[in-house]
Amino acid sequence: MFALSLVTLFVAAIALYISSIIKDDVFKAATKFTSVAFFLVTLICAPWILKLSVITIPLAIARLNPLPAKNL
Repeated sequence: MFALSLVTLFVAAIALYISSIIKDDVFKAATKFTSVAFFLVTLICAPWILKLSVITIPLAIARLNPLPAKNL
């Protein structure tokens, strides 16, 4: 189960990376959908420690680099 969740997490990361590089809108949407689908499979199949790390690491990075507020 742990190996399956690591493979799906790897596929999601690669699909997200490919979607950031390509220019074609249809292919970009398809790779983003693939990334989200494999990310959800990871969250369903993964053990608790991997689930917590998958969720907390992006939140910690976002807390370190907050988006600047726009003045209206």
